[in-house]
Amino acid sequence: MEGIEPLSIAAQVNNPTMPNQSFCQRVADAAQARPMNLAMTRFGLDGVESVSFGSMLAQIRSIAFRLAQEGIERGDRVAIIGENHPRWAITYLGILFRGAVVTPLDPAASASTLAAFLGDAEAKLAFISPAAVEKFTAACDHLGRSIPAVAMQPTSENDGLASFADWSTTATTAEFDASPLPAQPDDLALLMYTSGTTGKPKAVPLTHGNIFAQSDKIQEVMHLSDREVILSLLPLFHAYSQIVNLWLATIIGARVVYLSAVGSAEVERGLKESGATVLVGVPRLWYLFHHKIFDAVQAAPWFKRNLFRRLLSLNGFLRDVLGLNAGRIFFPPVHRTFGGKLRLAVSAGASFDRSVAIDFHRLGFTILQGYGLTETSGAATLTRFEDNLVGSVGTPLNGVEVKIDEPNDAGIGEVFIRGPIVTPGYYHNPEANQEAFTEDRWFRSGDLGHFDRAGHLFIVGRKKDVIVLPSGKNVFPEDVEAQYERSPYVSELCVLGVKDESADFAGAEKLMAVVVPNFEHLKLQQRTNTREWVVWELENLGRELPEYQRVHDFILRAEPLPRTATRKVRRFELREQIMKIGTRGTDPSKTPAADFTPADRAATDSPAGRALAKAIRLQAPETEVIHPVMNLEIDLGLDSLARAECLASIEQALGVEFKPAEITSALTVGEWIALAQTAQPSTVKSADGKPALDFDWHDVLNGDISGIPEVQGISKPKPFTTLAAFLILKLFNFCSRFLFRLEVENIEVLDKLEPPYLICPNHQSFVDPVFVCSTYPHPVLKNIFHVGASQYFQGPITSRLARMINIVPIDPDVNLRRALRAGAATLRQGKILNIYPEGQRSFDGEMLEFRNGAAILATELDLPIVPVALDGAYRIWPRNSRRIRLAKLKIKFGEPINARALADDKTDEVPSYETVTAAVKESIQQMLDEMRSPS
Repeated sequence: MEGIEPLSIAAQVNNPTMPNQSFCQRVADAAQARPMNLAMTRFGLDGVESVSFGSMLAQIRSIAFRLAQEGIERGDRVAIIGENHPRWAITYLGILFRGAVVTPLDPAASASTLAAFLGDAEAKLAFISPAAVEKFTAACDHLGRSIPAVAMQPTSENDGLASFADWSTTATTAEFDASPLPAQPDDLALLMYTSGTTGKPKAVPLTHGNIFAQSDKIQEVMHLSDREVILSLLPLFHAYSQIVNLWLATIIGARVVYLSAVGSAEVERGLKESGATVLVGVPRLWYLFHHKIFDAVQAAPWFKRNLFRRLLSLNGFLRDVLGLNAGRIFFPPVHRTFGGKLRLAVSAGASFDRSVAIDFHRLGFTILQGYGLTETSGAATLTRFEDNLVGSVGTPLNGVEVKIDEPNDAGIGEVFIRGPIVTPGYYHNPEANQEAFTEDRWFRSGDLGHFDRAGHLFIVGRKKDVIVLPSGKNVFPEDVEAQYERSPYVSELCVLGVKDESADFAGAEKLMAVVVPNFEHLKLQQRTNTREWVVWELENLGRELPEYQRVHDFILRAEPLPRTATRKVRRFELREQIMKIGTRGTDPSKTPAADFTPADRAATDSPAGRALAKAIRLQAPETEVIHPVMNLEIDLGLDSLARAECLASIEQALGVEFKPAEITSALTVGEWIALAQTAQPSTVKSADGKPALDFDWHDVLNGDISGIPEVQGISKPKPFTTLAAFLILKLFNFCSRFLFRLEVENIEVLDKLEPPYLICPNHQSFVDPVFVCSTYPHPVLKNIFHVGASQYFQGPITSRLARMINIVPIDPDVNLRRALRAGAATLRQGKILNIYPEGQRSFDGEMLEFRNGAAILATELDLPIVPVALDGAYRIWPRNSRRIRLAKLKIKFGEPINARALADDKTDEVPSYETVTAAVKESIQQMLDEMRSPS
């Protein structure tokens, strides 16, 4: 057999004998039995087109006949390069009917990659889509020879390509129609080029016997009927997609629905209008559905959220204990989202998060999970309807052997597979065959897994992807990723092992995660500081993992992760990218400098665009290109303060003021420019009453800062409220000395100060403000005020509470300029500002990065800062916990820091707020060290 090494020929001989009936004959029999039934439908922008089984079979035979006329012999390779379409499927089947070998290639591959594959396969003909014509021509130029081609859809140019319409309507002869199909079980049917997550792609040949065995074994588990409507979302050039959409659907007479695009709107339309009963996808698809469903639940009123959770638990009980499924009755809106008829889903290609699988099970959906590779014709294991164990990839298909090689103490080892579904051997690659197959023809999968006592297989990761930590522990990245991907703030995430320079032995690695945020969810939740919120969420989830599995280094990036056709991350490629560009996450060599459209130029050249560019370059002087598509935090590297100062700079320069709701929806340069162009004029002017050309915090805080409604009520005396709060806090303080063994040091420092001034504690817990304020004497408490995130004080009760206890509800993350102006206005009234420079709570008591807000206020208003060290609160009410514990608490007040003197103590003229911030942090750290000292 041409192109297969002796090792592979022997493998074919040793394969179990296949039935005389062939896959192609089954396709013909199914089509002849139901000629009027619809075989394929495509939903496109230009409408809906359908093909019946009778028409499909006629076109398949015409293509097979035409291939013979054009000199394509049995065993010749014929390439298909194009997007999912009924004509793609008909072409594929026509090539098989001829006895030729289908070589499906990724239309998104580069011209050089296509050239390498076409050359390696020795392709004699290609069927291509119009979108692939230019790339195919370039590939032929790379090869140095032309390959005859057929256009699967009409092209816009007269490019000399043959027409699919002509080929598919070629009249056949009676002799051809009556002759038996030429392909035999051991003949090659497919030459699949694996996408390769860990190295160079390989050519995997599959025989007609492999296809027959795979479709036969899958049908024994799934029991599909000719009434099924199967929605096809995955690319057809991959074996996983072909199993159900091409092999199984055509031999049972089911209808397959293709989409012209796979965006959320198109998928929703396909599900609803097609009446899909079966959906095949990768886990990531189900994660997106899950986020959408549970985001909607979270946004619902409390009563509906509570009812949803109770029904979810009830249906889980009904399914698990009684075998009843009331999902469509309990959750009709959810099921209508999937078209209302979806009864079965199949997920494979990667590990499936257990909690997500359980949620879909309780919602009333049946999701079967499978495991396999291109080398095993797709699936080697599959969960059964009667034994659908969540988290497992099922049990081996009938007639397929799976074993664990050299299991460790936990039963984990490499998964070996043997049976009629396994490839006869890699094409033109004896070295790979030697590595992949044992002498007794077991295929080494490269995946690590284990069986439970009932024989269910669990996959824990790729053998080559195992990360070895300095402790010697092994980490399987897919397990860790499944935990972190639970966050709705994450769109994509990949855990890598990178060299640990601090390790004591060579080869040790540490964990690093590359994260693509879910920007739409961030906007929905009105989160502006992407990096802080995403890392915050991931750290919370990480606390549920063992210490050695927690990730502490996160790299955020805006561009999607490099993936294979089945959505597996190309880890080796991603690791190389990170090694090249470092922790910033964005490749500076890939700036869109040459991709400016006239609209982009108009935006960046506008007054708002120029003001934003100037503000960005003040914060990031190394920035060369500023494009509207760039994300300010991820692509341009602006941290939360730099982003807030850019925003304040634009407001000051243009004389406008942004609304908080508008700010949270703008994450890119283009969105900020559009926002600035439509912003309302500011009611706050600089000292001379005109917008300032250059941003300066002195001008912002010393100009007209009247008219801020959030501070209007703070200056009014509240003797009764203050006295009541003072008595309650003192009672709390008294109880804390017994319950939490509260110790307070150096509180007398406050007696030496006259308002206004700032008090800056470190932040460990939600209860920090209560503990700290309970220590204040009455003169301090009656003048204290706080700046708090507005999201917590929007309701009628909480907003009233904010007024009572002197909270200014302005989120500094959303509108730093307005928050600092409000703080300055209140301080000028002789008040005392209680502010937490970290902005968020610590997990373990170690201080986080300090922000400059307090330093800016104290420097520009020439006020002292009182640093406060608080320790133990993180044990009393830990972050990401609802439980309050008894633990010792210490609070120590430091000596006041003269901010103006520190900021001015340098050579240049610009105040150094960083110097003041560093001094405050250093003072608190010193007090923490003293408090924690055994002496």
